[in-house]
Amino acid sequence: MSGNEIAIAVAALALQRSVRLAGVALRQFLDGLRTDDRAGSMSIDDVLERAGVSRPSVNMSVGEAQRDIDMGLALGISPVPMSSDRYPVGLRRIADAPPVLFVRGDMAVLDRVPGVAVVGTRRATPHGLAIAERVSQYLSDEGWPIVNEMHIGINAAAHAGALKGKSSSIAVLAHGLEKAGPAKIRPLADRILEGGGAWVSEHPVGVRATADSLVSLHRILVGLTCASIFVEGNEKSASAAHAAFCQRDGQTVFAILPETGSNVSTASALPKMLVARHGATPIFSRADYPAMLEVVARRAAQLRAVP
Repeated sequence: MSGNEIAIAVAALALQRSVRLAGVALRQFLDGLRTDDRAGSMSIDDVLERAGVSRPSVNMSVGEAQRDIDMGLALGISPVPMSSDRYPVGLRRIADAPPVLFVRGDMAVLDRVPGVAVVGTRRATPHGLAIAERVSQYLSDEGWPIVNEMHIGINAAAHAGALKGKSSSIAVLAHGLEKAGPAKIRPLADRILEGGGAWVSEHPVGVRATADSLVSLHRILVGLTCASIFVEGNEKSASAAHAAFCQRDGQTVFAILPETGSNVSTASALPKMLVARHGATPIFSRADYPAMLEVVARRAAQLRAVP
């Protein structure tokens, strides 16, 4: 990380916490810094001055932000402000993109997005787990990063499948990146880092997960991907929150629907609803994977073509 990017991240976090500049105004300000010739050598005070905010009015917030970012840097956690060229283009496009993205692991994974999310219930069936792992490995072998929440069930199976493939896996967390939970799958989270992947979050170290942050992380998942595949879940499962952000942001959606009469049994209420009401593309078997891959590649190309 360059010193000026760290300075911008500290200032952005302080402005956000102090609410002197937040929301849309903060995002527009940071986006404007991308084309500012002076941004490459800005100090914290320079950023605040450019934002029209006096240092004394946010001094406490600056101190807290500096402490949190320094603690993160000591753990290998890099802050990526929206002004940075490293900040993912797809994430920048969503209406409520985080002003600062925190990354632990290989920063190069940000150059490989958009990826694909493979999501579903935490109360997964054996068949659902097997499908999540299989489709994720297939996508990983074809060069697509799997971007998922770090949790038990379908999400964990998808990460496990990605690790068997050739591409990186990215875990989006609802808290600070000092550790990944739940404890049961922490070894899997560590393998993501060891395998050249990364953990990402909008939260600095020390921030704990809340009910709200567990929902809002799904907008980041959508911003880092070009498509989402729903493996299984009921209409009121946690995956329904991801479906809502997909619909809001026009995400390409696939839904696993085992063929009628097959021996495969999954919790398919949510996938069926997404196909029937929201135009999701059904995936009935492995024979549908190549067609799915064509749609994924086409959608990714469309996203990359938009400035």
